[in-house]
Amino acid sequence: MAFLLPVWLLIGRGIVFAESGWTFAGFLILSPVLFVVLCLIGALVAWRPGVRQQRAASRWDAVVLIALWLVLTLAGFVLHSAVATLAMLLVLAAFWFTVWELVTEGRRRARAMMDDVNATLGGARASVPPQPQHPSPVDIGEVIAVTSRDVTDEPHP
Repeated sequence: MAFLLPVWLLIGRGIVFAESGWTFAGFLILSPVLFVVLCLIGALVAWRPGVRQQRAASRWDAVVLIALWLVLTLAGFVLHSAVATLAMLLVLAAFWFTVWELVTEGRRRARAMMDDVNATLGGARASVPPQPQHPSPVDIGEVIAVTSRDVTDEPHP
């Protein structure tokens, strides 16, 4: 989508629905900038450790990205300044949302790591439940012992 949406805007608004040559020139400059910003938004989502572990973006990421893609697709069709303004605001909002998600998750993971380090230095593990020092004996029932010689006929001492 990072490649297709800027190309769509260049073709749709810059060539097909262009009012002048300056409109095309503007979209010729805008399209590479939009490509870089969309790639950066995608990279910020992919860099989050939670996204890499789950191999899926969060629901909020999906909502923001789908809304952004729909508005950018609409901007290629509709020649209205409100749609262009909404598209610019949504691009900025998506960028700052992904930055906020990355920082928030990084802060949460750093705090959890520091809690583990502090607990380890204190002699316990925070992420592992404590084990009893002397486990109670467990009755496993009847045990059959197999030996290499016949012991059934020997007298018991």
